[in-house]
Amino acid sequence: MVIYVGRDGVLQTTYLNEQLVRLKGLCADLELLRAGVVRSSIEELESAPLIDDYTFVPRGVPALQGRVTGHPILGTTTVRTSDLYVFAPDLGWARTFSRYYRLGSPSLTVAKWLS
Repeated sequence: MVIYVGRDGVLQTTYLNEQLVRLKGLCADLELLRAGVVRSSIEELESAPLIDDYTFVPRGVPALQGRVTGHPILGTTTVRTSDLYVFAPDLGWARTFSRYYRLGSPSLTVAKWLS
């Protein structure tokens, strides 16, 4: 994420506002984890996109890649997620910079790593 600031200030304030909302959401979720709350609300996880046949991909930071269904923007397709912050395979979810994902089946490589 890069916010461009020119001589007249921030040129893309809509983008900056969207990023602030995402960062505040991530910070709130991380605060809950620190307090010992290890999952979000049932409703939030039920509406989260499902990522299946997922694997870890290099992109400078950890991320997931896999087949996603129910993504609010992309629908059903193969995706590479935003930065991966929390990975809870035993609980069936992951938290990226942008959102929660319900975890489906991992790829064979990840399944071997998890076992």
